[in-house]
Amino acid sequence: MGPSRQLVGLGAALVTLGCVLAAAVVVWRLTAGLSAFTSESWRRAAVAAAPRPVPAITLQDESGRLLRLDTLCGHVMVLDFVYTRCPTVCKALGASSSQLAQRLSRIDGLRDVVVMSVSLDPQRDPPERLQAFKRAMEAAISPWRLARPVDLEGRRRLLDAFGVVAIPDGMGGYDHNAALHIVDQRCRLVRILDADNVRDAELEARRLAAQRGA
Repeated sequence: MGPSRQLVGLGAALVTLGCVLAAAVVVWRLTAGLSAFTSESWRRAAVAAAPRPVPAITLQDESGRLLRLDTLCGHVMVLDFVYTRCPTVCKALGASSSQLAQRLSRIDGLRDVVVMSVSLDPQRDPPERLQAFKRAMEAAISPWRLARPVDLEGRRRLLDAFGVVAIPDGMGGYDHNAALHIVDQRCRLVRILDADNVRDAELEARRLAAQRGA
């Protein structure tokens, strides 16, 4: 092979190597250092890297009372998203949140941690349906709370802030993110955990509460 062909071959190899390196950089950036290969993993990594402020929207709880979400600032909050007609994952979320609320309520200094499920379907989840959902979970006297945004704009702002996607499933329900969302006393979403990870949610609530007392 002559020198010119060698140079051409070397040039092609360098171009290929450059493309591979460029692709690797893109993958590294898009996956948060290879730690996020799914949109849900990316959402969690993004929140851990840059906590997100919780919007000041108005909710209505299962008793019909109105409350602004920002009035809960100063408390640690654990939020999840459900809708009462959901036959599967929402019941699992409700069970996790009810269990977490009861565990935290038995610990001195953690009784003011707010554990709340927020409806993705506020138009079809009035207070009486939220109450029925809570009773069905055998959690009528649990400190676990349920609420719904009072309007669709509030719902949109809340889901956008949390990065939650709720897609109509064509059968009157939603496909949506199932997770426990940890909010610190500064009203910032700081961590997202698996829906059944009650243990780590409790540990994170303890850690944040201890920071306030420090």
